[in-house]
Amino acid sequence: MVVAVLIVTDTIAGWVAFSAIFLPLYDTAIIFPGFVLLSVASIQLLWFTLFYVNGRYRVDPTLSRFDELQTLFKITLATTLVGVMCNELLKLPFVIPSGMLLQYWIVFVASVSSGRLVVRQVQKFFLRRGYGRKNAVIVGTNERARNLAQRLNDPLMGYNFLGYFTPQFSTDGIEEIDGKPVLGSLGNLKEAVDERHVSEVIVVLEKPDHDRLLDIMTIANGSPVSLKIIPDMYEVVSGLARTEHIYGIPLVQINPEIMTSQQRYLKRLIDLVMSFLVLVPLFPVWLVVAAAIKINSKGPIFYRQERMGQNGRRFIVSKFRSMVHNAESHTGPIWAMEDDPRITKVGKFLRRFRLDEMPQFINVLKGDMSVVGPRPERPYFVEKLMEQFPFYYRRYKIRPGITGWAQIKHSYDSTVEDVRQKLKYDFFYIENLSLSLDFMIMFRTAAVMMSGKGQ
Repeated sequence: MVVAVLIVTDTIAGWVAFSAIFLPLYDTAIIFPGFVLLSVASIQLLWFTLFYVNGRYRVDPTLSRFDELQTLFKITLATTLVGVMCNELLKLPFVIPSGMLLQYWIVFVASVSSGRLVVRQVQKFFLRRGYGRKNAVIVGTNERARNLAQRLNDPLMGYNFLGYFTPQFSTDGIEEIDGKPVLGSLGNLKEAVDERHVSEVIVVLEKPDHDRLLDIMTIANGSPVSLKIIPDMYEVVSGLARTEHIYGIPLVQINPEIMTSQQRYLKRLIDLVMSFLVLVPLFPVWLVVAAAIKINSKGPIFYRQERMGQNGRRFIVSKFRSMVHNAESHTGPIWAMEDDPRITKVGKFLRRFRLDEMPQFINVLKGDMSVVGPRPERPYFVEKLMEQFPFYYRRYKIRPGITGWAQIKHSYDSTVEDVRQKLKYDFFYIENLSLSLDFMIMFRTAAVMMSGKGQ
């Protein structure tokens, strides 16, 4: 409903700007009214697309209005300046004076901003009356937890604060704090979250306790909640987690909806485009690689293996075979190592230029993988790693990728310590996921491929 209202207000803003600046250019005696409507629709479709991609159709009533208007200002100004540059540098068949483009931008950004302010103000109105609030609980009973609870009671924060949970597995007889009930302990957190339809779990521990945080994350796993943590200073300054603020208190957000719907659709579109470019124009390269593999060693051209995908779904990944056939027949599942003797001569070349990964674009096309994301692991190793890293499951909240942040920052896994380090990089990617980060990873991967520095 809110999205529909935002689209309507943006459409009205677009028509106001168009009719005020551009409509006088049209000779209605010559040009059909339908052409005018087509022009308006085309321009508006551009704005819808840009706003949608940049997450400007979010319905959260607690959004910062200043941040939203600032983003709209940047998007519209950048697009208008591109139009001005095209006007001045290119010989276009139909040129609108640059001055009129800037006038259109002024009217449009003012109209869009006004519409957004009205919509957000109406949302705030309903928020004060209890509509649209999210049920929240705090895990913690210390002074910081009590101070945060007072702030959560502000209606404009968008929370319906239900009460506390003790960070132990018992309540120690505590029934309420400052008039708010102690709903339980860690032992019944998951059940209470499901029964009370909790959307936000905020963790406020007395001191950094990574084991206790791990307990909380493991217990909350599978519940449709956003888990937020008041971090220690290292976590804030290291940049390994996304942070937000509640009245100046930094919170590390571990969000179950890692990507917005806009990001998911656009990321999938990029995956499809990249797959087409690799599978169709580069098909002759496939034939050359296939012939080289067959000439160099006995065995199939492709190496197929079961991997773990998004939400634990298993699939078969395909790669150009770079090792001798049945390389693990005597050793069982093991990680690749530096100067691995099982790698063939052709395989070394393929790995240097990452050409062995090309068939995985078929998996991308099928939807098993993405171009960028955490690397898919074999179920055998996943089971082993889950024993040492109970939060390892978080890697599977998104589609695995052909390349990723961990791959450009670290070499192949050969020890558990390598896995631990790459896990940090994977979490950084997941918590800071953006299309700009994806493009940067793809660019750096392409640089590694062209330089032949792959392993």
